[in-house]
Amino acid sequence: MKNLILGFKRGRNKWHGFSEALQNAGQSVDVVIDNFDSIEGKYDRIWCMAESLLPVQLELEKRNGLNNITQKAVETLVNKKKFDDFCIASEFDMLVPYSVIPTCLEDLDYFYKKAFIIKPVIGSGSKQNFDTNIAYLSYLNKQAFLKSVPCDLLFYVNQNGFIDKNFNNLRNYYMAQEFLEHNTFYAPYFYVNENGEVKHIFTVEGHLHVNKIDEHKFEAKPTDFMMVDDNEVPSEVLYYRNYFYETIVEKLQIKNMFFAGPDFYFDSDKDVKIIDCNPRIGTGLQILNEVHNNELLTKIILNKPFEIETKFWWVPAKIKPGRIKEVKDMSKFQEYFAFPTPQLKPGMVFPEFAWGAQQNVAKIILKIPGKNKSDMHETYQTLCEQLQNCIVY
Repeated sequence: MKNLILGFKRGRNKWHGFSEALQNAGQSVDVVIDNFDSIEGKYDRIWCMAESLLPVQLELEKRNGLNNITQKAVETLVNKKKFDDFCIASEFDMLVPYSVIPTCLEDLDYFYKKAFIIKPVIGSGSKQNFDTNIAYLSYLNKQAFLKSVPCDLLFYVNQNGFIDKNFNNLRNYYMAQEFLEHNTFYAPYFYVNENGEVKHIFTVEGHLHVNKIDEHKFEAKPTDFMMVDDNEVPSEVLYYRNYFYETIVEKLQIKNMFFAGPDFYFDSDKDVKIIDCNPRIGTGLQILNEVHNNELLTKIILNKPFEIETKFWWVPAKIKPGRIKEVKDMSKFQEYFAFPTPQLKPGMVFPEFAWGAQQNVAKIILKIPGKNKSDMHETYQTLCEQLQNCIVY
C-alpha cells in the first residue's frame, strides 16, 4: 500500500513518527511538506497532519479515486466556526459555546457581561501570530475588548477575511467564542478506520493556567496533559464522547482519519461544552506511540489489537524563574524531552509560567512515562531537580 502524508515543516514531530509507523507496517510512504500543487503519482491512502491541508487531500483523493472524505467534511473540519454550526445543526447545540464572526459592534452584544476569546477559524493556538496582538487572547467582556483593540480594523478584516499564508493560503476570519471558566478539560483521541468504524484510543486530562495581561484581557494556556483511565473521566464526558464521534463520522462520511479532541470542558453552570475538534493525529498520540517503543501506531493502522501498558504526562519542567547564564550538557535527558533537545541559550529567561508560543522564553517540555499518576509525579520531581542543576543563572 502506498501512502502520502501531507504536513508542514513545523509539524515534523507529527509526520515523522507517523511515517515510521506506516513503514513498520510494511507500507511505502511519501511525505510532502510544501509545493502541494505539484504532487504527482498514485496513492492508496492520503493522511493530513494539519486540518488546513484537507482541501489538498480532497483534490488528490478525487484524482486517485478515493473516498475517505467528502466536500462537506472538509468544509466543516477546516473551519472552527463551521464546525460549531455543524454541531448545532446535528443536535449537539447544548455542547457548543456561543461563537460569532464579528463584522460590526452589535455582533458582540452577547458578550456584554461575558468573557470571550478571539481566535482565527483556521489555525492552532500553538502557532500564535504575535503581530496581530489579538488572536488567542481573551477579554473580560465587550467593553474591555473595545478598550483594548482597534475593533473597527477587526470588523473590516472580517468583512472579506484574509489569506493566511501560515495555513495553506486559505481564507481566514477571526471568531469571538465564549470563554469557558474551567481549569480542567478532557481530550479524547480517536481513529476512524477504513470501514468508518470509530475507535477510541485514549483520553487525556488537561489543565489551564490563566495569565492576567491587564485589566481588560488575559490568556489561558494549557499547563499539562496527563493520560487517564475512563474511571477518572467524568461520566458526562463519557456519555457524550463516543456518541459525538459516531454521529459526526456518520454525517460527514469519514474514513481513515485520526482525531485529537475536541476538548470537553464544563461551563459555570457545570454543563459540558466542547471546543477544537482537530482532524489530525495529535502530539499526544505521537508521545503514546513513543512510550510504547513506536509500535502502537503501527498496530492501530493495521487494525490489530493493542494494549496501552504505559501512560504519559506531557508537562513543562518546573524550573526556577531567572535569566540563563550557562547551560550544561542535558543530553542524558533526551528520552524525556517531548520535542528535540531544548534550545536554551544564555540570556533567555525562564518565566513563572512557560507554555504555548511565547517568544524568547526558555522552556523544557517533558514526556513522563508511568503506570499511574504517582509513578509519573515521582519521575517528574526527580527530572526537574536534575535539570535544574544543569542551568546556571
